[in-house]
Amino acid sequence: MFCMIMTFSLYAQTLNQNAMWPNATWTVTGIYNTDPLAFESDPTITTNFAFDDDDAGNGNDDEIAAESPIINLTAAHAAGETWITISGNFVYNYNNDDILQFEYWDADASSWNIFYGPINADTAGAPTNDFCSGTTEAYTTDVLNIAGFTATQLSGFRYRIYFDDLVGGPGFEWGFCFDSPTITSATPPSCPDPLMLTASNITDTTADLAWTESGSATAWDIEVLTTGTPPTGVPTASGVTNPYILTGLMENTEYDYYVRANCGVDGTSALIGPFMFRTACAPIAAPYTENFETFTTGAAAFVSENCWTGTGGAYYWESAPGTDAGSAGTGPDPSITTGNYFYTEASGGVSGNTTDLVSPLVDLTALTTPALTFNYHMFGGQIGTLDVLVNGTTNIWSLTGEQQASATTPWELAIVDLAAYAG
Repeated sequence: MFCMIMTFSLYAQTLNQNAMWPNATWTVTGIYNTDPLAFESDPTITTNFAFDDDDAGNGNDDEIAAESPIINLTAAHAAGETWITISGNFVYNYNNDDILQFEYWDADASSWNIFYGPINADTAGAPTNDFCSGTTEAYTTDVLNIAGFTATQLSGFRYRIYFDDLVGGPGFEWGFCFDSPTITSATPPSCPDPLMLTASNITDTTADLAWTESGSATAWDIEVLTTGTPPTGVPTASGVTNPYILTGLMENTEYDYYVRANCGVDGTSALIGPFMFRTACAPIAAPYTENFETFTTGAAAFVSENCWTGTGGAYYWESAPGTDAGSAGTGPDPSITTGNYFYTEASGGVSGNTTDLVSPLVDLTALTTPALTFNYHMFGGQIGTLDVLVNGTTNIWSLTGEQQASATTPWELAIVDLAAYAG
């Protein structure tokens, strides 16, 4: 689920305003299917805001938002209540490429800005139609810190709930339903929690850790553990900067990290996390042989194992035992296969689909005449193209179309020259 857990206890005083739907001071904007089967609930005339993108139709490009009237935040700001949140209940059936988020209006820049979302998970048991009939879940947005807002931004503040079924064109998604939301202001704690932990530039031994500071801290404490190990609250590094380059990691290992702000005389924030990341595999020194015998076989798409990775959607690589007969009318037949192998499963794919099987990084320094060898079997009615790419970009070998006469025709051997990558 999509949630944010905050560990502070505050009392909203100046601003605690429910939208009070139906409310004619709200507006619905965008370009969307207005059929009642699609626009299930209009918050200007009903108690909910709901849209069914499935009933809107696959060819329809739908973008819809429920926008609040102006809510003047000047008094809240003057009272020191500079943390704004919006809360309520909703139902949402997420479908991977739609966008549902909360935005606020910047009256200085005349632009909408995201402060919560996109929400990228279903609520429990979300229906596929009549979304207001589903079981609602509570939400509270991330904190919007208005401490630095100008007088114009404060007096011209608005917020909206925004949905787009597919950026750049028509989509075919499910839908959502919101109950009337409530906006509140609160005094921030003396040492606010960090937000939005990330890890980037991950190698086999290092990772760049970063987070969003929600107060004025300039130093932070972190605790890094292998995934599944409970945090102790004792930092593994104290007084670090943001971002922080973490070193000394083990290759191909999942880690959790936690961070807390160190506010000096104002104390420390709560320890926030975990954020999980996996280190990359270390380069393997050639000569290197992989027979796939230690790989897990099964009928599902191969994702990753033993520093190999697979990509694709409906068309994908599958790790199979030699006894696998595969789809009808394809090869290889189990009678000519010994041990595990990889094949592409195209039953759910369409013309133009691609899928990659990516090896770990191999260090060729020790080889003077490097080459790649592998066996291939290409039998079937709609065989496409098999390519070998180096470093994901340079195509150095390609073979198109059916190569075997039957499922029992023996495997062929490919030898691919890698002399250009020697040294």
